[in-house]
Amino acid sequence: MKTALYINGIFNGVLTEILKAQDERGGGNSYLQPYKGQVISMLRELNPSPSAPIRLYLSTTDNLSLVSYIGEIVGWEDKRNLAEWRRNEILQHLSEFQIGEVNLFKAVGKVGERAVNLIAIRSLQLIRPFPTTLLRKVSDGLPLKKRTRAGGWSQVFEDPMDLPFDTQDRYEEKLAEAVAESSMLSDSALKERLASAPEVPEKVQIISTGYRRNPDVIVSVLRRADGFCERCGQKAPFLRRTDGSPYLEVHHTRPLSQGGKDTTDNATALCPNCHREVHHGPIENVN
Repeated sequence: MKTALYINGIFNGVLTEILKAQDERGGGNSYLQPYKGQVISMLRELNPSPSAPIRLYLSTTDNLSLVSYIGEIVGWEDKRNLAEWRRNEILQHLSEFQIGEVNLFKAVGKVGERAVNLIAIRSLQLIRPFPTTLLRKVSDGLPLKKRTRAGGWSQVFEDPMDLPFDTQDRYEEKLAEAVAESSMLSDSALKERLASAPEVPEKVQIISTGYRRNPDVIVSVLRRADGFCERCGQKAPFLRRTDGSPYLEVHHTRPLSQGGKDTTDNATALCPNCHREVHHGPIENVN
């Protein structure tokens, strides 16, 4: 199987600048300079060229866990070993088409000094994002783990895992539609469908978007509740296995997704039953 390179966390501005340059020139090569002083050994060994390109997968600093761009690597050089004429040639290209990369190429600042890889790429495309976990590492064949910080790269197989994926909202919407459809079946029809249904469900990658919640808000609200649901007034139904504290769930009165603030004034401690009712019960019961 062919191998590819995954680079983790490129600034989106760098990539949009390349797309613009491609459009203006009708194609051509552009350059990436990852922020690390370590040589990308696979590129040095495989020596990519226009006639023997290597597939490139990229995530951005805005969303490390999703591959948002693909392209082809058609060349690699160690910037420390460039001849003067070659350095001037690259600098002229960057000044004209990738002005945002000039200082990095000149090694201005500590980051610039570490960026030793000069990667020539072509055919960069913005794609429908897919999870980085669909890429498999060449080293052990296992899926890439979710990225938590920018920087670094991995040698992966060229073809992602053949696994469907969906957003959390769309997955739940489709499941609700399917449940509604099933509820219209008679008992005999439902029994017949169950008899022929696969017992092992299909795997699917679920993409979800969350918020970095303030832990101080969670602790303050739980302390304020002192073990009692702030909606029904009942004692927490059980104690947490981890630390023996009363189990209550901190709920935002106005959801963060609707502009609610992550503050103690917009949060309340609820027992699991009240929390589910707030989300799924009659509208009049929603706080």
